[in-house]
Amino acid sequence: MCFTRRLCPLVMHLRASKPKTVINAKGFSLIELLVVVAIIGLLAAIAIPQFLSYRAHAVDSQMKSDLKNAALAMDSYFAENKVYPTSVAAIVSVGFNQTEGVALTIAVPTPSSFTITATKPSGTQPNFTFDSVTGNIN
Repeated sequence: MCFTRRLCPLVMHLRASKPKTVINAKGFSLIELLVVVAIIGLLAAIAIPQFLSYRAHAVDSQMKSDLKNAALAMDSYFAENKVYPTSVAAIVSVGFNQTEGVALTIAVPTPSSFTITATKPSGTQPNFTFDSVTGNIN
């Protein structure tokens, strides 16, 4: 097909110097990526509800701890003043430190007894109550 002898080597050189397409498979296939995403989704579906459960129990522990500490502070206040206080500010004066986010309500139904209610959202129940007569948290 060469028309002249001079062009033949040139044509042969051009044909030989064509870039060769090499398929270089670096990276992950789509199937591999989908499998990894599915596994991560499955682990998240298991872990998130468990985490929320742990968090709710931690909120309950905060409320119960505040109730026990407030009850001790109420008894300390009673020992000094011979009367139970009706406000949280009064028991702060005897060393009670309230946890942030926990709301306390004090009720003194009789001169010799009291109840304290701790409330905080996102616990397993909305509130807990300490009764000085029984000494129990409900």
